[in-house]
Amino acid sequence: MSWRPLPPHPPPHKKSSNQDECLRFLIVLSAGSAPGVLGKRKQTPGDLIIYSLEDLKGRDFKRFRNKLSDFSYGDKHPIPRGRLENADWITTKDILIDTYGEEGALDVTIHVFTLISLMGPANDLQERRSQHAKLKKMIYDNRLSDISKEHRKSMKKKLQRIPEYNSRMGEAVHLQERFTKLLMINGPQNKEGKEQELKSSGRKHLQIMEKRSPTTIQALFDADKGGFIPEIVVLQGAAGIGKTMTSRKIMLDWASEDLYQDKFDFVFYLSCREINTIPGNISLVGLLSKACRLSSGDLVSILEDPGSQRKLLTIVDGFDELRWTLEEKSEGCLDISMETHKEIILQSLLRRQVLPQSSLIITTRSLAMKKLNTFIDDSRNVEIQGFTRDDREEYVHKFFGNKEDADKVLSIIKDNDVVYTMCAVPITCWIVCTVMKQEIRKDLDAIQCHTTTSIYLLYLEVLLTHHSKKEQSVHRKQTCLKKLCALANQGIQNQQILFEKKDLERHGLSLDEVESVFLNENIFHWDVRNQICYSFIHLSVQEFLAALYYGMDDGSGSME
Repeated sequence: MSWRPLPPHPPPHKKSSNQDECLRFLIVLSAGSAPGVLGKRKQTPGDLIIYSLEDLKGRDFKRFRNKLSDFSYGDKHPIPRGRLENADWITTKDILIDTYGEEGALDVTIHVFTLISLMGPANDLQERRSQHAKLKKMIYDNRLSDISKEHRKSMKKKLQRIPEYNSRMGEAVHLQERFTKLLMINGPQNKEGKEQELKSSGRKHLQIMEKRSPTTIQALFDADKGGFIPEIVVLQGAAGIGKTMTSRKIMLDWASEDLYQDKFDFVFYLSCREINTIPGNISLVGLLSKACRLSSGDLVSILEDPGSQRKLLTIVDGFDELRWTLEEKSEGCLDISMETHKEIILQSLLRRQVLPQSSLIITTRSLAMKKLNTFIDDSRNVEIQGFTRDDREEYVHKFFGNKEDADKVLSIIKDNDVVYTMCAVPITCWIVCTVMKQEIRKDLDAIQCHTTTSIYLLYLEVLLTHHSKKEQSVHRKQTCLKKLCALANQGIQNQQILFEKKDLERHGLSLDEVESVFLNENIFHWDVRNQICYSFIHLSVQEFLAALYYGMDDGSGSME
């Protein structure tokens, strides 16, 4: 068989795209190739070597094997002459790959062709190799594009509708429609500023908030005045201030192609509340797979990025909710597929020992910052302050969806400096809107909303009146409420917000009466099993009930 050069390139006046070149390459490889070696299946480096060897004349092939036995490559010794003496094309290819690996075998073949002055085969193999690399990259990029579309679609479906804190089955609101931006400030406040904020209310509180220089979600990874671009952003704030809603909005906006499109190729969302429920060991790939529903194989394709070409963002939501059990400092896990304790996986991710190319957004309550700082450094810290004046009004209008009702509620809220100030906290604003929605057709001036305690008590009253069984006696409701307060108090003492059924049984809670109004059931999907945990609608409600536990019974036996 004589050596066949590659067909000529297209005429100069026709421009050939990468995809056209790759298609042409496939046609060339399919023409005149050895049966069973180069068909329509995906080509390998071994196929390229065979195609080059089979085109050599008998004398040239013998010269190739002879030179190969004298050729040293890297730290490898020459292949013994006896192994090559009677070898055919396929055997020679196998020996080359066994000795040097696939890419090394291509290098050696081209070098030997050059040394024995077979420049035509050397140039053709180099060209085929280049086209093969382009084709491989094109297929790989197309697959990554398909994975990205699948991931975006899955996350949009998961996050576009979210349940309200007190939603019943099937009830949900659209995150895009309900979300209201929050005031976010770079860096912590000084002591004097914080004291002034805590003491102020009403207009003075608004003036303090509006004096600050805010940042935005879009600017979290922008360079500062000194040119510093953070790789870790910490969003900190009080319970109920909107950290989780913000992190979910970031994930949803990226999935909807409205945010960070030029900054991150893939974004992943990890809920620490759900991580707490994972039993046994797990790998980083397994952890992400549970969170985003991509297969392990697809995730490996995304995460294994030797050239650090892909830009990744991982959102770790609720760091303060993690229940740490490992006492001693552990070695990091650098293997994305190795199963180990979930805390080791998280520590390695936060320390950027694994996925060092991935940026991080971490949300946490301020009380957990000391713990978080043992894992991270050189981060940009952003404090979520809550709603400004305009934000509060926007939220109320979104909540009611009716201008007349929203304006009516806003007039009542604005008349009470304490309530209006507390509505800067989204959870409190939601509670106020929730209780007022039940009373919207009544005389709103009669509603007592003077303190945080009265707001939460009104909220409890609404749930007991409108969502519990009508036939239950006041005494029964009081007894159940006291048990719930005891459970909440136990959780605060043990830093526990997710409860198992045995925790409820320990306090005599059955979930079939008043208890079901205040506790949410969370079903987590792990592997082929479901795990059920229970929680209060929000940590701030749990904290209120824990405080109420000490005031419900004054010793007289009455809890009225």
